[in-house]
Amino acid sequence: MDERIVSTSLVEQIRGILREDIVSLRLPPGTRLAVDSLAERFGVSRTPVRDALNALVEEGLVMLAPRVGYYVVELSVQDVEEIADIREMIELYALRRAMKEMRPSDVTALLEETKALRSLGGDEQRRAFERLDRKFHVEIIRAAGNKRLRDLSARILALIDLMRNLNVRVEEALDEHIAILEAMQKGDATLAQRLLQGHLEGVRRAIVAEMTRMKSPASKEPAANIG
Repeated sequence: MDERIVSTSLVEQIRGILREDIVSLRLPPGTRLAVDSLAERFGVSRTPVRDALNALVEEGLVMLAPRVGYYVVELSVQDVEEIADIREMIELYALRRAMKEMRPSDVTALLEETKALRSLGGDEQRRAFERLDRKFHVEIIRAAGNKRLRDLSARILALIDLMRNLNVRVEEALDEHIAILEAMQKGDATLAQRLLQGHLEGVRRAIVAEMTRMKSPASKEPAANIG
């Protein structure tokens, strides 16, 4: 039984564990998710597992195919380009609104938290940056104060989380976050938007390049079954 299962909602716990395994690439794209095997892994019946998988289908992280069953989504380059386009439109609009609403102390706190990551290295820096990267982008959208914008962003958030783990340019992205926050601190919305757009474009290019590398014959491995 998976040790992360505790006494709250089984469906939410299973969904959360599988979501974490998918976005971290511990469950690679294309991995088949067998309900019986997962039920045995978590020490539960098939029903909460199926409900959790259906919730992940709604998030876009899992696919359900007739006569095949559930499997981890495999994003194409076109998928990444489309998600990146939507993300860019949302965040560039949200940033200008957020700069009018965020308290200077909140911007400064986020800037200092980001700068502190420079003292880390290797996997420790990457893990810390992944958490802070999500916080950075979510906070900009939250601070814009537009509920419908938040709802629209939430619909692609899981896929952005999955894409985030394909971005190998951590140090560059860290420096870009700092530059954006410094522009926000100065109240220069035009500069902040230009820097954010450049940052998002850099992330897009890095993800597409990593996907291309992963799909090359030299690095491609057959899809696994999970249980």
